[in-house]
Amino acid sequence: MSSIPAQVVADIRGRLESGTLAPGDRLPSTRALAEQLGVSRGSIVTAYEQLAGEGILVAGSGGSRIHPALPIPAFPPRHTVTAACAAPPVEMLRPGAALTEVLTTSTWRAAWRAAAAEPHAYASPGSPRLRHLLAEHIRLARAMPLGPDSIIITGGARDGLRAVLAALSVSGVAQRLGVEDPGFPSLHTVPHAVGWEVETMPFDDDGPVPPPAVLPGHSAEPSPGAESSPGAARSPSAVLITPNHQFPNGTQMPAGRRRQWVEWRQSMPGALLIEDDYDSELRATHPALLALDPGGTVLLGSLAKILTPALGLGYLVVPERLRDAVATHVMPVSGIAQDALAHFLEADGLRRHTARVRREYKYRRSVFESIFPEGNAMEGGLGATIELSPTAESEVLHRARSHGLAVESLAKYWSAAENSGIVVGLGTGSREKLTAALTTLRGIIPQPTRT
Repeated sequence: MSSIPAQVVADIRGRLESGTLAPGDRLPSTRALAEQLGVSRGSIVTAYEQLAGEGILVAGSGGSRIHPALPIPAFPPRHTVTAACAAPPVEMLRPGAALTEVLTTSTWRAAWRAAAAEPHAYASPGSPRLRHLLAEHIRLARAMPLGPDSIIITGGARDGLRAVLAALSVSGVAQRLGVEDPGFPSLHTVPHAVGWEVETMPFDDDGPVPPPAVLPGHSAEPSPGAESSPGAARSPSAVLITPNHQFPNGTQMPAGRRRQWVEWRQSMPGALLIEDDYDSELRATHPALLALDPGGTVLLGSLAKILTPALGLGYLVVPERLRDAVATHVMPVSGIAQDALAHFLEADGLRRHTARVRREYKYRRSVFESIFPEGNAMEGGLGATIELSPTAESEVLHRARSHGLAVESLAKYWSAAENSGIVVGLGTGSREKLTAALTTLRGIIPQPTRT
């Protein structure tokens, strides 16, 4: 289980995403929240300090509240926030949950102690020291030589994507983003927050299919003999793709499809590829799109899954023509978090931690595969899928929730509910708790019939 401060930070972020908290909302005092949750006040102070460092929370004479200028997507109608910040129950098997069980090393703790001893604040694009170390990390891990000037520190993947789209909006391009279908719905809320349209891209065995090469924002001409329609697709000005570890399919884009995307981008004046480098530390075997097209690709990096979402830190690798504009739109990032990560990188902690995580991921996938041989465990990650009929899916989801299992519908990740089944996360809890949760789920899902 993650630490109390990490749980509080994650809960407040989740409530912002769901709309139960909004910019300007007041939060309980650290003392009141500590008493409500039955934890030490110091844990709440630590969580609030991290949120303040990320620009999410501001403190004043009337207490702490969500930053009034925080950009939040348009969400469904809000619920009351009287119970805001209640400690979330540990929900096993939640998709997308990071593995934090192995992040308890002395190197990690020492990095935070060193950072807290001499706190600094950094303006965008971030700590020069951290940017230099990340450039070196990417060079060694991905065989991509980069200069530190190309790196911008962000508050995470969503903050990075928002900053890129905001910068493109200022440049005057058509505000239309192509996204994978299926794909992560949480990132798809970001374009709407900055006024962009979202266009889902068709998918085949090799991944998302490049759209017709026409001017960004213009309609594609129909082929001879084909009828045009009012809804004819317009080519996007930017596309968000996950070539190394597509979610929830777990597929990796082959080299040929990567070249097709680069050719599409190069045929489109002003277009941009936004490469979500999700889980690349665990599974990158092909060159990044950035390496193939450095002038037209932004790399969207996040260490949330390999370390912890509570870090609240990610990075962008940005072409020179966009760097200044993107840097002006990035939210403030905790200086202590930046320094802690720099210490961790200097001590070779990230490389060694990644090796431990790979071993743990492999073990957890093997447990899933032994209990659900009919399932599909994503290679290199902590997600899995189980195909079910629509009727069985509905019943399984209902029964799973009654047992505290947070599995999700596969249809959640598609724009149209064409696929039925569930998505299972393997990152929460200890090995013992994971095995127990999967065993409970096995009791809910009938064994496949042998033929």
